[in-house]
Amino acid sequence: MADRRNAVTLGQEVFILSPTGEIVRTMVGKLEQNSYTFLNGDDERCPHWFSFQEAASAATDRITTRIDRLQQEIRGLKERRRQLGTEKYKSGVRNAPYRVVELRDREAFKRRSRTRNLKYIHLPGSHLSPGEMAFAVITPSTETRWSDAVVYRPHKHFVLETEVKSVCLSPDGQVHYVFSTPFVVEEFFPSREEATARLRSFSEPGTEEPVPFVSSKQEEDENKKLLDDDVPF
Repeated sequence: MADRRNAVTLGQEVFILSPTGEIVRTMVGKLEQNSYTFLNGDDERCPHWFSFQEAASAATDRITTRIDRLQQEIRGLKERRRQLGTEKYKSGVRNAPYRVVELRDREAFKRRSRTRNLKYIHLPGSHLSPGEMAFAVITPSTETRWSDAVVYRPHKHFVLETEVKSVCLSPDGQVHYVFSTPFVVEEFFPSREEATARLRSFSEPGTEEPVPFVSSKQEEDENKKLLDDDVPF
């Protein structure tokens, strides 16, 4: 495109080439000492010609280049489609290692930085699902997720009903849970009876004292009261 800046006049017809290859007609709307601007807001830096034929020739070249690029892409897609039906491609996909990250990392950057390729993943035989209830064994050594948190702990030892919020498979094949309780649950069971039996095993032989039980609803209500009482007025 030749530099015709010195010959440009106000109101001169101009043809602009858009990114899609369309030709747009406008005219020079503003002249300055070293630049000019068109009525549509573009300036002399955008691709433009003062002849329709020159603009059409440039648009043709651009479209031809784009067609060539798209045809190459189409050929690549056709080849990929052909490969999808072959046993070689199927075998390669099925035998490739798993790309795994630590899903417990909340930050995406940490996940990507710890990506590993593993040939095998050990799957658990069974696991609880989100929304199901588990029964946790709570003892004086059971910590909370927040060191300074005040939580409802009515007994030294008790069985706590808690809801499974999420379940996560780690690269080593272990299942990790997040529960609704603020306690860090280290030992839990799918039934209240199993958790009760486990807690009784801590007692002296021959003692049959009742094992305290706290429901998920009771814990939620009592923790809400503690939180409300802790709010300054």
